[in-house]
Amino acid sequence: MEISACRHAPAAKLLFSVSLLVFLTSCAPQDPVEGGWKLPGEDITLELRSDGTLSRITSSTTSEGSYNRDESGNLFLDMGDGKRKAVYEESNDELRVRDNRSNWNIFLRKPAAAMVDSAQAIFSGGYKTRDCDSSITLYSQAISLLKGIPSETGHLARAYNNRGICEEKNGNTDAALADYNKAIDLDPRLEVAYGNRAWLYETLGKKNEAYADYKKAAGLGYLPAIYWVEQHEKQQGEKIAEGE
Repeated sequence: MEISACRHAPAAKLLFSVSLLVFLTSCAPQDPVEGGWKLPGEDITLELRSDGTLSRITSSTTSEGSYNRDESGNLFLDMGDGKRKAVYEESNDELRVRDNRSNWNIFLRKPAAAMVDSAQAIFSGGYKTRDCDSSITLYSQAISLLKGIPSETGHLARAYNNRGICEEKNGNTDAALADYNKAIDLDPRLEVAYGNRAWLYETLGKKNEAYADYKKAAGLGYLPAIYWVEQHEKQQGEKIAEGE
């Protein structure tokens, strides 16, 4: 029995070594950018593999490439047309990739990108339909899909703004005001939301609030607001002149 045990010792050591190698390999840190990504609104996906290779896939072509990090941890992608700088934002789970014009394309994980694509289609449906109740339902669906996706804050703000227009048309002024407020909170440079809120304030007799929003919208380049401010200031000037 002792001889048999000794004869099997080398095999046992080999098995232990292999198991240890497998264990150490499985514990190797995984690059968080690995996996599937999609550019919302575009038929472009990326597949980043653990061996440092990648595939860029469209409806018509597939190109192979690679990705790597430099000594400082900076990420670079080569999709077959040269290296491009990329930034992975872990908190938002977004992959930002430079394009040929030095702009940033924001890729999302495939499930999140699918939600954005669906939201955009629903938003378009809400814009095209002429029934406010149906539009409100569609905009609400788009809002639900876009919430929690930081790169879609602008589209989310427009969905709130458009829903607010429909709520106002239906006579639901409180709901409309809440939607305009939310749109402005999400995108403080959404000029049309200031214009819509100003119009609502004016309808409600809140002249000071309306004037402030018209001024803000005008400052952001919203043409109807620019015209309103010009006419308002002209009338004010005429009143002052008449008083003199």
